[in-house]
Amino acid sequence: MHLGKPFRSLALAGLATAGLVPSLCLGQIVHATPGARVAVFARVPAARAMAVCGDALYVGTKGNAVYGVPLAGGPAVRAASGLVAPNGVACLGNRLYVASRDRVSTFALVPGGRLANRADLPIRLPNQAHHGLRYMQAGPDSRLYISIGSPCNICQPAGLQGTIISLSPSGGDLRRMAWGIRNSVGFDWNGGTLYFTDNGADGMGDNTPPDELNVLQPGAFYGFPYFGGRVRLRGFEAAAPPAPQNPPAYEFQAHVATLGLHFYRGAMFPELRGEALIAEHGSWDRSTPVGYQVVRLRVGSSRSGNGQRFLSGVGRPVDVKELPDGSIVVSDDAGGRIWRISR
Repeated sequence: MHLGKPFRSLALAGLATAGLVPSLCLGQIVHATPGARVAVFARVPAARAMAVCGDALYVGTKGNAVYGVPLAGGPAVRAASGLVAPNGVACLGNRLYVASRDRVSTFALVPGGRLANRADLPIRLPNQAHHGLRYMQAGPDSRLYISIGSPCNICQPAGLQGTIISLSPSGGDLRRMAWGIRNSVGFDWNGGTLYFTDNGADGMGDNTPPDELNVLQPGAFYGFPYFGGRVRLRGFEAAAPPAPQNPPAYEFQAHVATLGLHFYRGAMFPELRGEALIAEHGSWDRSTPVGYQVVRLRVGSSRSGNGQRFLSGVGRPVDVKELPDGSIVVSDDAGGRIWRISR
């Protein structure tokens, strides 16, 4: 497997593998969990969601292309192009599925991180620019799960907006799994239960409403636009919600922008097994910036806070995934890099 170049071997570093290492991204200092090595695994423009599929790590972007990074080594290759914001990528069987702004496409895997034989599924997603980056994963039931954001900061969603849906690999049997969601850009399963992040509304102050981690109950309503966490949202304070709210399992500091979520299952970091690793993309609507890190959280240990820092100083984290050897990769759309954390 391609390991990338760990910072401890760089002339700039000359430091221990844990602790402080100069970042090549934003002039920040990389802080990593004790004993970890941090390396640039690949360079991918506007890197977003990731999926391990076949012999490669596939990376969605905000542009028009999906990239493949061979696990055996070598630079990222442009695997597919001509797409519109192909953020979501998911592996199911021997095919890669890609969720663009308004559609889902499937590709055959080609060795070396390439793709071929694009086919679009017979489903159209809401074609919206605001919160138009779709997140997608394959579930343990071999169905595709896709989050569809609300088209606004605070407003009433319509149709499939503000939902998580699932569908068969052929694009049929669409089910609305959850609704009343502002903008979920990350989810994963733990013990058969789906957990998903949700970004809180902007423009209501530095510390409200919170970002969320939720437990999916099929068909449940999660509060938006009436609630952000347990806070009534501006413009909907007196409005009656259409259904009882399923409250968050965990509330984060407002504006950290929780995105990618992964429950660690590997052996390289045994102390992380069963914990959630959550990418905080970082604030833009706050007097003092927060986020810009990956945190670890043992679900059920508390109901609010901000978890424990696992990694920071690597730009704006978007997604977190695990490679077959148990190392962890984090995408950064600001610096256009995939970072690998190992021992």
